[in-house]
Amino acid sequence: MKITVLLRIIVENIRYMNIKDKLTIVIPSFNEENYIERTITNLANQNNITGTRVIIADGFSRDRTRSKIINLKHSLKDKINIELVNGGKVAYARNFGLTLVKTKYVLFMDADTVLMDNNIIDDTIKDMYHNKLELLTCRVKSVGKDIRTNLSFRLFNLINKFISRKTPFAVGTYFMTKTDKIKQLKGFDETYQHSEDYMLSKLYDPKNFKISKKYIGQDDRRFKKMGYFGMIKLLINGYINRNNPKFFKYDVSYW
Repeated sequence: MKITVLLRIIVENIRYMNIKDKLTIVIPSFNEENYIERTITNLANQNNITGTRVIIADGFSRDRTRSKIINLKHSLKDKINIELVNGGKVAYARNFGLTLVKTKYVLFMDADTVLMDNNIIDDTIKDMYHNKLELLTCRVKSVGKDIRTNLSFRLFNLINKFISRKTPFAVGTYFMTKTDKIKQLKGFDETYQHSEDYMLSKLYDPKNFKISKKYIGQDDRRFKKMGYFGMIKLLINGYINRNNPKFFKYDVSYW
């Protein structure tokens, strides 16, 4: 390896030793007392995360979500900078959090997202930078051991990969993007009742999009709420109607 190339790599890695000046994380929440503590604690254990701004846009939760966030804000103050703001429905909460972002990149996560390794944010932001990406997402797997849930997530990953050959499909559980690009696209469409992440990611250039080989974990609560057949049906109908915006404006009780 040439010395100049080696020096450039060393300089770039030094620049990304800490991501707090490059990335802001936005998480919508509503009645997430069973998940928010696990998600935020897991997030705080990421490497090179110290001082990173984490905006939690809460839709006036009626359980202990807000009090748990406040406790986490104090207990994790030496690791991450948590800001609790008022949100609303998911798309609105994400968009409001976006208005507060000043960094080059923004990462949208869900309140039950589990990062499966301690380098995932560090690695994916470097991936964004080195490959000049505008949008990046990850594969999804269950944090539990239920066979039906794991098979359902495998099906989702296959559909995601297939669709993304022509049209980007980034999931809201891990939606990393350039801030100026998503602001240019005017954020998430708040008229959609579900799949607003997919409808937004469709607007990105496929050449500037990537599905990382890394996995993020998610709980099976939506499968429990809608039933396994209901979730599989929604996935298949979503694929069939992927070019029909009206389909995504019907309330299917996903949230």
